[in-house]
Amino acid sequence: MLTKEKALRLSIAYLWFLAILDLVRGFLHTFNILWANETFAQMVPNPDSLMMLGAFGISNILTGLIYLLILKKAKHLAPYVLGIIPIAYLSGSLGLKLQGIQGESSFYGKYMMLVYLALCILCALYYLISSLKEKSISKIN
Repeated sequence: MLTKEKALRLSIAYLWFLAILDLVRGFLHTFNILWANETFAQMVPNPDSLMMLGAFGISNILTGLIYLLILKKAKHLAPYVLGIIPIAYLSGSLGLKLQGIQGESSFYGKYMMLVYLALCILCALYYLISSLKEKSISKIN
């Protein structure tokens, strides 16, 4: 049954997973750039592209640590954070499209990111639907 409490617990668990995943991604994108590029991004390894990959790794470390802070201090925000993540990626993708920028490399990490974002959406929707259901039940009573 859809309950707000179950949805919150699921969101918290998934945010824990994302925190660890983002810290791992951050490590790979900063301290293991050449391997990450060869294995996943497969960009032409020039200094500028590797610098951008490293900058992305820094933001992964930042988000991983922010997720851990949220989990420590404000767990109730987990479903909202999961809802914000795909919005941020969608706005970034839209910005790239509007500028006419399209990647030429394989970027195999995109497949993992599609699952990452889909699960964010599902968790956030589960929480939203269960919250609305709980509100409608409380109005009836």
